[in-house]
Amino acid sequence: MLRKIYFLILTILPNVLFAFDCSQFKYDADVDIKLKVNDTVIQQSDEKLVGKLGYTQPQISYNIFSHTVMIPVEDGNCISLRGMDIEINEDYDIIIDKILKEKSCAYNIVYEHEQDHVNVYKNVIKDNIDSIKKSISNELKNFEPIFIENNSEIPDYSDIVVNNNFVRQTISNIMNKFETENKKIDERGDVYNIWKCEDFYQDMKNSDLVID
Repeated sequence: MLRKIYFLILTILPNVLFAFDCSQFKYDADVDIKLKVNDTVIQQSDEKLVGKLGYTQPQISYNIFSHTVMIPVEDGNCISLRGMDIEINEDYDIIIDKILKEKSCAYNIVYEHEQDHVNVYKNVIKDNIDSIKKSISNELKNFEPIFIENNSEIPDYSDIVVNNNFVRQTISNIMNKFETENKKIDERGDVYNIWKCEDFYQDMKNSDLVID
């Protein structure tokens, strides 16, 4: 039994000890971030908004593209990460209750209120691009070059980054900053201005409604 164990150690150990050290090919990866802001979609809801005259629905997604180089070494190759391109996609839907006639006094107030929410989302992301880039650059420093043997499948760094989930977490941390600015918009009293719209007042004077 001991002889078999000894034989296995002698067989496996050289591969572990003498695999090529790729650390010399580690570089700080360049990070490029591009924003893609799509046109805001405005729609009037056929559903009851449970007391809300309107709301904004942001959808933030991203695509990741990695840039690597393959350096031939003894018995294989070193795969080194050199860059990462991240495309942040911004989509915004403004939903307005169908009880408001399009372009009416109340409709316009709700639309402008929700458009201010959209602008908050856009500005917070744009103003924090450098912070996002710095956070991701720091995370990429933890990615070591990978040694692969000849004829082995080349790993996709994009998949590794997505599975690591730090890009999503970084963007989520930035989005938390929206709450303060959005709260200011919701507390400025736009709902009271709607009641100054004469036609709206006559139709809805017995309702308890808010703008989100």
